[in-house]
Amino acid sequence: MPQSTPQPHPSDTLRQRLADEPGVVLEQIAHEENLSLLEVVRCLPQNHWTEVSGRHYLDVLYALPSWGEMTTVLHTADVIMEFKGPFPSGSTGHGFYNLQGKAGLSGHLRPERCQHIVFMQRPFMGMETASIQFYNAEGEGMFKVFLGRDEQRQLRPDQLQHFSRLRNTLSALDHIEQEASA
Repeated sequence: MPQSTPQPHPSDTLRQRLADEPGVVLEQIAHEENLSLLEVVRCLPQNHWTEVSGRHYLDVLYALPSWGEMTTVLHTADVIMEFKGPFPSGSTGHGFYNLQGKAGLSGHLRPERCQHIVFMQRPFMGMETASIQFYNAEGEGMFKVFLGRDEQRQLRPDQLQHFSRLRNTLSALDHIEQEASA
C-alpha cells in the first residue's frame, strides 16, 4: 500500500505564504482562503502584530484624537473607504461611541461589538505601516487607523511612540488579567 506524504496544515501553508509575500492585501487572502480577517492576521509573522482584548476599545478611541493626522480605513468586500485627518473625539451615549467630528469623519460605533484589537506593523506597498485594527466577535474587521507620515513619507516618530506605549500598556494589562484569572 503506498504511503501518503503528510500535507502541511493549512495554517502552516498560509503562514509561509504571508512570510514570502509580506505586502499582500490581507482581506483578499481572507476571501481566497474562506477565513476571517483576524484568522489571517494571526498567521502573520508574530513580530508584525500584537493582539489585545476588545475591552480596551474605548481607551484606544479616547487616546487617538491627540495623535494628529492619521488615515482611518473601512475595508469591506465592496468598498475601501479612507479618511485622512485627525481621529475625532467622541463620547458614549445611547449604546454608541459617538464620533464628534465637526468636519470630516463622524459616526456612531458600537463598543460592545469590538472583541479584539490588533496593533500591527508590517510592510505594505514597499513602505512600513503601523495601524490599530478593530475586530468583531466573528473576526471581521470593523475599521483600521493607520499612523500618519512626515514630509519624507516616514511614519511619524511621535505617533510611533504613542502607538508603542499604548500597545505595550494594553498588552501588559491583558497579561496581568490573564495571570490573575489563572
